[in-house]
Amino acid sequence: MKLFRNTITIVALLALMQSCSKDEIIRYDSGDYIQFNKSYKDSSMFSFLALPDDDEAKTPLVVELVGKPSDKDRQYKITVANELTTATTAHYSLPSTFTLRANRTSDTAWVTVKKLPDLSVRPVRLVLKIESTDELKYGQVDYCVSILNISNVIARPDWWNQTVEWYYLGEYSDKKYSLFIQVTGLSEINSSNIDIVRYYTMKFKNYLLQEKDAGRTVYEENGTEMTVEMIGG
Repeated sequence: MKLFRNTITIVALLALMQSCSKDEIIRYDSGDYIQFNKSYKDSSMFSFLALPDDDEAKTPLVVELVGKPSDKDRQYKITVANELTTATTAHYSLPSTFTLRANRTSDTAWVTVKKLPDLSVRPVRLVLKIESTDELKYGQVDYCVSILNISNVIARPDWWNQTVEWYYLGEYSDKKYSLFIQVTGLSEINSSNIDIVRYYTMKFKNYLLQEKDAGRTVYEENGTEMTVEMIGG
């Protein structure tokens, strides 16, 4: 079972948005809206395994504008849904406001995550929600909540789904994932972007082939050779 499987129900998430009127969600002609670029169902993960020498790091959350770009910077707000969050304030920090830069339809909100000893035992969950401001209202409910899992342990991530397993990286193992992080420097990739999946699978595949050619074949814990499913380059 995936350690980072989303366990938050839509009922709980909808409760976060109870202050928003129905018109605010549906009527996009009444103003400009800001929302995350993916649904809360597609949770994100940050693992410090990719940065073993760092005690803190910044992780990106992409936001998108629903409305018309402006020729000036505009402010939006992201807060923590404490009732659904297992992370403590020692695990993260985020600014009081974020900026959607002028003439942009998308931007990046950077959240600082911090490595604490407990992350080596179990991951923590940080649930973030977009709040309306005078300049930008929040958009669709499903896209106004972002779930970020912060970890320093190895476990199968949500992005290593059936498609990734069958056609790209192959069967999951903790050892393969750990090596993938070392080779690529990434603990998470966007599995809906096939070009990205293919690129990093090829990078990993080339590493395995180079090690084999050098007489250092990489094996799984059960003694079988570590391989990927993707054929060709």
